[in-house]
Amino acid sequence: MLRPNAFAKVAGPSAILAAVGCTFWLWPAHFLWVFPASGALFIWFSWSGEKEVKYIFLFLVTAAGFILPKLSGGGESFPLMAGAIAEVLCLWLLFFALSYFESSRLSLRERLAAEEAAARVKVKNLEDELARYRLHLDSTLARMRDKGALSAAIQDMGSASTPDEVKGRLEALLNNYFPGALVELHSGAPRDFADKWVAERKIPLLVRNSQTDSRFARGFFGPGERSFMALPLHLFGRLVGFVRASAPEPDRFKAGDLRGAELACTLAGVSMENIHLFEKVNELAIKDGLTGLYTHRAFQSRLEEEILRSARTKVPFSVIMADIDHFKSYNDTFGHQAGDAVLKAVAETIAGGVREIDFAARYGGEEFALVVTGAGRAQAAAAAENIRRSLEARSFNFGGKRSAVTASFGVAEFPAEASAAGQLVRAADERLYRAKQAGRNRVVSA
Repeated sequence: MLRPNAFAKVAGPSAILAAVGCTFWLWPAHFLWVFPASGALFIWFSWSGEKEVKYIFLFLVTAAGFILPKLSGGGESFPLMAGAIAEVLCLWLLFFALSYFESSRLSLRERLAAEEAAARVKVKNLEDELARYRLHLDSTLARMRDKGALSAAIQDMGSASTPDEVKGRLEALLNNYFPGALVELHSGAPRDFADKWVAERKIPLLVRNSQTDSRFARGFFGPGERSFMALPLHLFGRLVGFVRASAPEPDRFKAGDLRGAELACTLAGVSMENIHLFEKVNELAIKDGLTGLYTHRAFQSRLEEEILRSARTKVPFSVIMADIDHFKSYNDTFGHQAGDAVLKAVAETIAGGVREIDFAARYGGEEFALVVTGAGRAQAAAAAENIRRSLEARSFNFGGKRSAVTASFGVAEFPAEASAAGQLVRAADERLYRAKQAGRNRVVSA
């Protein structure tokens, strides 16, 4: 609604009052007909919303209602005065009715304005909340995508079969997780101050801005290392290497990035531990826990493989059966711990007396078996003789008493003396028995 300006607020009612006065001056006898036109003043004030001067005009109109009848020629006429008073009262009623409605309208307007302001505040709060929700949603979706990618990369890392493969996949994961950053992974001892810092405190290092970090003096970091992370790599609780990531811009890495990289390094360590344990379990399945030599079952598998290879290549090989002399007496005289020490010493001597391509196993109890690859009976007998002499030269001390250990050996060749694995072992075992009967501590190959 349009409102009058400051001049119109006074000029409007003044014009109305002047028009009423002029009409009264022209037709004074018609006062009772002219005077009610003063009500137009109050209608004006109701429209304009003017509060300051309307009471002045109310006073002027009231005064005019009592004074002008006397000037109209009616004198003290009671009907004229009574009509003037009635009209003044009616004008007062009109004034207060209009004022009441104006106040009600203003109150309603203020209430609506307050409600509108409250609604605007509520809408603003809802818009802010919606913006925060959208931001949270975008952040959550981004984290879900990152975690999905991280989960897939972690599964890929878990499928690695060697420690080097785990390290390579860890490096690829971090390169994908921090695009544009330089990621390095190295094993061994600390190389610089950052590695030493991590090794001494056993916690990761995060440098948001190398130019403002108070922990390190300027010059410690290179020009391309404004943001920096260093993390330890552990294997069974031991520090085995370090992972480093650097970027030329500040604040490239946040605490969340450090947690993600730390999780990846931890899982890489677990993957390498699993590989190590798996290899250890496999090794224990085919190796004797006491002597470290291969088991009887592994010997039988190797023997079958060697027979097939020999049959295909036409290159002979030999089997050596060995047995510790008077082994029972070591257990009876010095105890089972001494017997175990003898078994370990004999196994060590046998393992040191054969080539890497040969195969040494604990056949059972105090008996041992060897597969000498690509060697005939004479060459295998010479190897057995070297082992016998090395073992004979060793001395033992059990309970303060010096003692010596000897062993007997039997040698058989494939395919000249046997055509099957069982026959070959039986032939070598028979010659071992003859070595025992001949006085022990000797090699029998014929």
